[in-house]
Amino acid sequence: MRHGRHHSRKRAVLGMLAAISLAGCAEGQLQHLVGLQPGQLIDRPPPPVTVVRDGPTGELIAGPAAILVPDAAVDLAVAEPLRPWLTAIERRRLAEASQHAADDYVLQPTPWEATDPTGIRTAAGEAVPVDNAFRAVRGQICRDVRQSMVKSDAAQEQQVTLCRRDFGNGLFVWVVGDGNQ
Repeated sequence: MRHGRHHSRKRAVLGMLAAISLAGCAEGQLQHLVGLQPGQLIDRPPPPVTVVRDGPTGELIAGPAAILVPDAAVDLAVAEPLRPWLTAIERRRLAEASQHAADDYVLQPTPWEATDPTGIRTAAGEAVPVDNAFRAVRGQICRDVRQSMVKSDAAQEQQVTLCRRDFGNGLFVWVVGDGNQ
Protein backbone atom coordinates (compact mmCIF):
# COMPACT_ATOMS: atom_id res chain seq x y z
CA MET A 1 0.00 0.00 0.00
CA ARG A 2 2.71 2.44 0.99
CA HIS A 3 4.83 1.44 -2.00
CA GLY A 4 1.91 2.23 -4.39
CA ARG A 5 1.44 5.71 -2.90
CA HIS A 6 5.14 6.44 -3.32
CA HIS A 7 5.04 5.53 -7.03
CA SER A 8 1.90 7.60 -7.73
CA ARG A 9 3.45 10.60 -5.95
CA LYS A 10 6.67 10.09 -7.92
CA ARG A 11 4.71 9.95 -11.22
CA ALA A 12 2.87 13.15 -10.32
CA VAL A 13 6.15 14.96 -9.59
CA LEU A 14 7.72 13.69 -12.84
CA GLY A 15 4.66 14.80 -14.83
CA MET A 16 4.81 18.23 -13.24
CA LEU A 17 8.53 18.53 -14.03
CA ALA A 18 7.88 17.54 -17.65
CA ALA A 19 5.16 20.20 -17.96
CA ILE A 20 7.46 22.83 -16.47
CA SER A 21 10.30 21.91 -18.80
CA LEU A 22 8.01 22.09 -21.87
CA ALA A 23 6.67 25.44 -20.71
CA GLY A 24 10.24 26.71 -20.41
CA CYS A 25 11.07 25.78 -24.02
CA ALA A 26 11.33 28.53 -26.58
CA GLU A 27 8.56 28.51 -29.25
CA GLY A 28 10.94 27.05 -31.86
CA GLN A 29 12.00 24.23 -29.54
CA LEU A 30 8.39 23.40 -28.66
CA GLN A 31 7.38 23.37 -32.33
CA HIS A 32 10.31 21.07 -33.09
CA LEU A 33 9.27 18.74 -30.27
CA VAL A 34 5.67 18.40 -31.53
CA GLY A 35 6.59 18.33 -35.25
CA LEU A 36 5.26 21.72 -36.41
CA GLN A 37 6.85 24.23 -38.73
CA PRO A 38 7.46 27.79 -37.51
CA GLY A 39 4.30 29.91 -37.73
CA GLN A 40 1.86 26.97 -37.81
CA LEU A 41 0.59 27.56 -34.31
CA ILE A 42 -0.10 31.24 -34.90
CA ASP A 43 -1.13 31.32 -38.58
CA ARG A 44 -3.57 28.41 -38.48
CA PRO A 45 -7.24 29.52 -38.50
CA PRO A 46 -9.28 28.24 -35.57
CA PRO A 47 -11.50 25.20 -36.24
CA PRO A 48 -15.20 25.86 -36.86
CA VAL A 49 -17.34 25.59 -33.74
CA THR A 50 -20.96 24.48 -33.76
CA VAL A 51 -22.92 25.62 -30.72
CA VAL A 52 -26.05 23.65 -29.84
CA ARG A 53 -28.73 24.72 -27.37
CA ASP A 54 -30.70 22.14 -25.36
CA GLY A 55 -29.53 18.74 -26.61
CA PRO A 56 -31.12 16.93 -29.52
CA THR A 57 -34.15 19.21 -29.71
CA GLY A 58 -32.20 22.45 -29.63
CA GLU A 59 -31.33 24.81 -32.42
CA LEU A 60 -27.96 25.31 -34.01
CA ILE A 61 -26.88 28.91 -33.72
CA ALA A 62 -26.30 28.93 -37.51
CA GLY A 63 -29.85 27.74 -38.23
CA PRO A 64 -32.65 25.51 -37.02
CA ALA A 65 -32.05 21.84 -36.35
CA ALA A 66 -34.62 19.21 -37.13
CA ILE A 67 -36.98 18.88 -34.19
CA LEU A 68 -37.41 15.30 -33.10
CA VAL A 69 -40.92 14.15 -32.30
CA PRO A 70 -41.15 10.41 -31.62
CA ASP A 71 -44.10 8.64 -33.23
CA ALA A 72 -45.57 7.98 -29.79
CA ALA A 73 -45.60 11.73 -29.04
CA VAL A 74 -47.13 13.11 -32.25
CA ASP A 75 -50.75 12.87 -31.07
CA LEU A 76 -49.72 14.07 -27.60
CA ALA A 77 -48.56 17.38 -29.09
CA VAL A 78 -51.73 18.16 -31.09
CA ALA A 79 -54.91 19.61 -29.59
CA GLU A 80 -57.59 16.93 -29.29
CA PRO A 81 -60.27 18.84 -31.28
CA LEU A 82 -57.89 19.08 -34.27
CA ARG A 83 -56.79 15.42 -34.33
CA PRO A 84 -59.88 13.93 -36.06
CA TRP A 85 -59.58 16.44 -38.92
CA LEU A 86 -55.96 15.61 -39.71
CA THR A 87 -54.20 12.61 -41.23
CA ALA A 88 -51.13 11.10 -39.54
CA ILE A 89 -48.67 13.12 -41.66
CA GLU A 90 -50.66 16.32 -41.10
CA ARG A 91 -50.66 15.73 -37.34
CA ARG A 92 -46.87 15.16 -37.49
CA ARG A 93 -46.32 18.47 -39.34
CA LEU A 94 -48.48 20.34 -36.82
CA ALA A 95 -46.65 18.64 -33.91
CA GLU A 96 -43.26 19.63 -35.36
CA ALA A 97 -44.41 23.23 -35.90
CA SER A 98 -45.72 23.30 -32.32
CA GLN A 99 -42.34 22.12 -31.01
CA HIS A 100 -40.60 24.93 -32.86
CA ALA A 101 -43.16 27.53 -31.71
CA ALA A 102 -42.88 26.43 -28.07
CA ASP A 103 -39.05 26.55 -28.22
CA ASP A 104 -38.92 29.88 -30.05
CA TYR A 105 -37.81 33.01 -28.18
CA VAL A 106 -40.16 35.34 -30.01
CA LEU A 107 -43.91 35.25 -30.46
CA GLN A 108 -43.79 34.57 -34.21
CA PRO A 109 -46.00 32.04 -36.03
CA THR A 110 -44.42 28.83 -37.26
CA PRO A 111 -46.16 27.77 -40.48
CA TRP A 112 -46.65 24.14 -41.44
CA GLU A 113 -48.10 22.28 -44.39
CA ALA A 114 -48.56 18.70 -45.49
CA THR A 115 -48.63 17.39 -49.04
CA ASP A 116 -49.73 14.15 -50.64
CA PRO A 117 -47.25 11.99 -52.63
CA THR A 118 -47.98 14.00 -55.80
CA GLY A 119 -47.00 17.25 -54.07
CA ILE A 120 -50.50 18.68 -53.71
CA ARG A 121 -51.07 20.45 -50.40
CA THR A 122 -53.60 18.61 -48.23
CA ALA A 123 -53.54 20.86 -45.17
CA ALA A 124 -51.69 23.87 -43.79
CA GLY A 125 -51.71 26.07 -40.74
CA GLU A 126 -49.50 27.54 -38.08
CA ALA A 127 -48.48 27.23 -34.47
CA VAL A 128 -48.13 30.50 -32.57
CA PRO A 129 -46.80 30.90 -29.03
CA VAL A 130 -49.32 32.99 -27.10
CA ASP A 131 -47.05 34.11 -24.26
CA ASN A 132 -43.73 33.30 -22.63
CA ALA A 133 -42.98 29.92 -21.08
CA PHE A 134 -43.91 29.52 -17.42
CA ARG A 135 -43.37 27.07 -14.57
CA ALA A 136 -46.51 25.11 -13.73
CA VAL A 137 -47.70 24.43 -10.18
CA ARG A 138 -45.86 21.08 -10.01
CA GLY A 139 -42.67 22.37 -11.61
CA GLN A 140 -43.17 21.54 -15.31
CA ILE A 141 -42.13 24.11 -17.89
CA CYS A 142 -45.19 24.97 -20.02
CA ARG A 143 -46.19 27.38 -22.77
CA ASP A 144 -49.53 28.31 -24.33
CA VAL A 145 -49.60 27.78 -28.10
CA ARG A 146 -52.38 28.45 -30.60
CA GLN A 147 -52.57 25.64 -33.18
CA SER A 148 -54.48 26.23 -36.40
CA MET A 149 -55.21 24.33 -39.59
CA VAL A 150 -56.94 24.84 -42.91
CA LYS A 151 -58.10 21.75 -44.79
CA SER A 152 -60.62 21.57 -47.61
CA ASP A 153 -61.43 25.25 -47.08
CA ALA A 154 -62.45 24.52 -43.47
CA ALA A 155 -60.46 26.30 -40.76
CA GLN A 156 -60.00 25.16 -37.18
CA GLU A 157 -58.05 26.77 -34.34
CA GLN A 158 -57.36 25.65 -30.78
CA GLN A 159 -55.24 27.07 -27.97
CA VAL A 160 -53.41 24.47 -25.87
CA THR A 161 -50.94 24.42 -23.04
CA LEU A 162 -47.84 22.47 -24.05
CA CYS A 163 -45.55 21.19 -21.29
CA ARG A 164 -42.07 19.74 -21.70
CA ARG A 165 -41.90 15.98 -21.09
CA ASP A 166 -38.69 13.98 -20.88
CA PHE A 167 -38.73 11.07 -23.34
CA GLY A 168 -35.27 9.91 -22.21
CA ASN A 169 -31.74 10.35 -23.55
CA GLY A 170 -32.02 14.13 -23.39
CA LEU A 171 -35.05 14.28 -25.69
CA PHE A 172 -37.68 16.70 -24.39
CA VAL A 173 -40.95 17.05 -26.29
CA TRP A 174 -43.68 19.64 -25.75
CA VAL A 175 -46.94 17.74 -25.20
CA VAL A 176 -50.46 18.88 -24.32
CA GLY A 177 -50.60 19.30 -20.57
CA ASP A 178 -52.18 21.31 -17.81
CA GLY A 179 -50.32 24.30 -16.42
CA ASN A 180 -52.31 24.00 -13.18
CA GLN A 181 -50.77 20.64 -12.33
